[in-house]
Amino acid sequence: MKLKLKASRKQLDCIACSTDASGIIGNAACVYFPKSAEEICRIVASNSNITARGGGSGLAGGAVPLNSCVIDMSKLNKIISIDEARKTAYVEAGVILDELNAELEKKGLEFPVNPSSHAICTIGGMIATNAVGSRAMRYGRTANWVEYIDVVNSRGEIKRMGKADLNDFSGMEGTTGIIAGAVLKLIKKPERTASLIKTDSFVKIAEALSIFRLENDVSMMEFIDKKASELAGLEKIYHLIAEFESGKGEIKGGEYAKLLAVRDSIYPKLASQGYSVIEDPKIFSSKIREFLDYLEDNGIPCFGHLGSGILHPCFSQEKSEKIPEMMRLVKKLHGNITGEHGIGLLKKQFLDDTEKKLIYVIKKRMDRLNKFNPGKMVDFASEKAEEKIENQESKEEQAADAKIKDYKEAKDENKQGGWQ
Repeated sequence: MKLKLKASRKQLDCIACSTDASGIIGNAACVYFPKSAEEICRIVASNSNITARGGGSGLAGGAVPLNSCVIDMSKLNKIISIDEARKTAYVEAGVILDELNAELEKKGLEFPVNPSSHAICTIGGMIATNAVGSRAMRYGRTANWVEYIDVVNSRGEIKRMGKADLNDFSGMEGTTGIIAGAVLKLIKKPERTASLIKTDSFVKIAEALSIFRLENDVSMMEFIDKKASELAGLEKIYHLIAEFESGKGEIKGGEYAKLLAVRDSIYPKLASQGYSVIEDPKIFSSKIREFLDYLEDNGIPCFGHLGSGILHPCFSQEKSEKIPEMMRLVKKLHGNITGEHGIGLLKKQFLDDTEKKLIYVIKKRMDRLNKFNPGKMVDFASEKAEEKIENQESKEEQAADAKIKDYKEAKDENKQGGWQ
């Protein structure tokens, strides 16, 4: 007789929420699906270890629960209002970027930050990671396009935070509070066209990059190196896609949409061929050639946002041991270890002391009890844990002092008794 085991819905939810796009497997103690900010407040007030989850598209393990209760934001997915005159939208945190832009397009508007995960990433996740994307050279990071956010703090209170306080939450990867909603700034959706440069010479790529930087209507410059091009089924040469927010590019309409689809398919194609470990260093323009030479010498395919200097080297599991070496090169070139994926779990080891201290100070000010996303970005002990450690250290010091005192008293007695 075969025994059939059926997992409960709660168990399946916990399994589904135990990982994100990084592939790191954690452990979800339970999963909540709040439908309002008030529900989030109640959940936060009654739990001490909480990880918020948006679309699960993060590549640094930021949404991986470490024995945490997961707050899945997928049911907080309403576009509350769109103000066409002011070019703003009030949305809940679980709204998916593509779905938001589909609604905005009906009114000739757009939210312009465009990460590669646009089909699944949520607005709350984008704000928490301060996401960028292919159009970063023109539009910058998500925080540039946020008027204010509604945040649930560690006491289970909902607060409205404006520009002055945004950095305490945007870019802190869910470690300081839970973003429940936001008012976003929008643009009038522009006409977009593109040009494609294909060449065997990186010198020509660098020349094109210099020319396009002077154009005020260029919004992205997407680069695919020779090895990544070959693995993706393209010619084994360099490819550079320049996007114009005008009719200047020769690739238009349906052909333009197909070209962007090819660009979006690069990482899935590389991952399917074993190059699934993706990184995101940010490199100064003057140092990009040196960085790419290192990757080519080591057979590491690369693509990325050349306009903003964010590149995506992709490693096979066998070559992932070279990541620390690559990170040392990034720092030697005065680059940044992460341009858009965040720190999460994967990049904690590469932070320097100054970076750790800055994150630690914000975390301590906003979440002294270490309720939110513990174990991410930096190792942070809660106020209670710190007090316990300090008390233990004090007891150990007192015990050591007592031993020293006993030793001195015994030595004095020995001297008085004639022992020298």
